[in-house]
Amino acid sequence: MTSLTSLVYMSVAVDEMTDEQLVAMLREARLRNEALGVSGLLLAKGGRFMQVLEGPSWSVEDRFAAIERDPRHHGVKSLSREEIDTRRFDGWSMAFGNPSDTEVRDEPGFSTFLTERSGLPAGLAGAPADWLLRWFRGRDLQDVPEERITLGRHAA
Repeated sequence: MTSLTSLVYMSVAVDEMTDEQLVAMLREARLRNEALGVSGLLLAKGGRFMQVLEGPSWSVEDRFAAIERDPRHHGVKSLSREEIDTRRFDGWSMAFGNPSDTEVRDEPGFSTFLTERSGLPAGLAGAPADWLLRWFRGRDLQDVPEERITLGRHAA
């Protein structure tokens, strides 16, 4: 069995992104990540990103290295990295804000995790990624200085 890795990171957007830009990012990520065997969830809120990447170790590390170089954000911090037996996210999805355009909500891969408090995959329960994603959803991070954001003891 191929070893799978789950990695969670957080970063700060350089510029505010529109719903259209976020949808374009979602489409691009779904194509690229599917080709690389990476699944996960990307959250965008309050000028910050939190993302779970999961897949073969080499593929997750490759994607994370590319993300660290992406000029659309800075302050990329790895929060959790763990070996997993099975994927917990089927495919690729993204959650952001509360788009008013129903076409955005109907976009394949759009998740209601942030707006409707939809659940996470059952296999994620108790994992660091579970705690981090719920922490991110429950915080108002806009206009909070980066140095004031603390994750406590759970983000190892």
